[in-house]
Amino acid sequence: MIYRKNVRAILSAIIIVGMGLLIGCDERNEPELPAIVYTLKKNIVTPGVALSVDAEENLLAVAASSAGTFVYDITNVSVPVEMFHYEPPGRLFSSEVEVDAINGLVVTSSGPLSEAGDKYPVHVIETGQRIGGLAFTSPEEMELRSFEGILNVWRTDNSDGLAFDSYCYNADSARWRPDYCTDFYVGIPNASYRLRGFGIRDTLVAVAQANFEIRLHNISSGLINTRFSTTGDPQDVAWYGDFLLVADNVHFTVVNVANLDSPSVVKTLTIPGADRLQRVVTEGNYAILLDDADGLYVVDVSTPTDPKHVQTISLPEVSSVTAANGRVIASDEQLGVLIYER
Repeated sequence: MIYRKNVRAILSAIIIVGMGLLIGCDERNEPELPAIVYTLKKNIVTPGVALSVDAEENLLAVAASSAGTFVYDITNVSVPVEMFHYEPPGRLFSSEVEVDAINGLVVTSSGPLSEAGDKYPVHVIETGQRIGGLAFTSPEEMELRSFEGILNVWRTDNSDGLAFDSYCYNADSARWRPDYCTDFYVGIPNASYRLRGFGIRDTLVAVAQANFEIRLHNISSGLINTRFSTTGDPQDVAWYGDFLLVADNVHFTVVNVANLDSPSVVKTLTIPGADRLQRVVTEGNYAILLDDADGLYVVDVSTPTDPKHVQTISLPEVSSVTAANGRVIASDEQLGVLIYER
């Protein structure tokens, strides 16, 4: 009987210790590390320094500094096919790029600003034909909003504020020209504040400014619908439904703008280690933030009022990021172009 009591006591002790270990393990693992969302599928080592990327459908455009502008077909991401190459003349170099998959066009922004020349050309990807150049002065960021036969290039510009140039296609002459468009230039003054990143949704454009403000404009009229401040120093914005996602330098900030008369900050997320958040793009239910000192941070925004940091992609000298169709594509000045898929 004593033996049985001892056995039961020993078994009870083992069970209690085991339960304690299980509970302890659960505590140590909370919160559980999330699964990797995006996995590296391809690294394109560009002949020049990769400064900018843009992707639309299966087209990938790369501004590779002195090596010029490249466009790849990435239908098979494992074997990108070069479709286009443009090398800027003289001492110019490709610094930013945008691709228009609807019309098969690519826009190059060239530097340095002090250099004269053909700095903002537009080319047909398939033939390499230059259709014209854009009336930029000192652009900060570009974004395309294109339709069949219409190329709209929006940009923030240190001189012109927020503006866009257009090229339109005329079937009778088989030519692209700016004067074929009803409105081929629209300018919204920068109100003496330096403009940073911007995002467009329908008839609204949100612009981050250097005076710690974000302002929303009606595209048609140029009038300011509203302006507001965030808890950080807004560098860039992206739309997610009725929410604005803000790369707020040291924070990731979510703003509800469903009511334009009273936008409200609903969440400020601090990501450990992130202190230079300069760009934000969206892909599905994810926001991808570029920190030019650390790499990329992936945030789940499926519940905008409760965003979750789910992945960090460390990169030594990340210079730009784009995202679409289950892919995140980054340019890095050391590594070239990196294509991730989920």
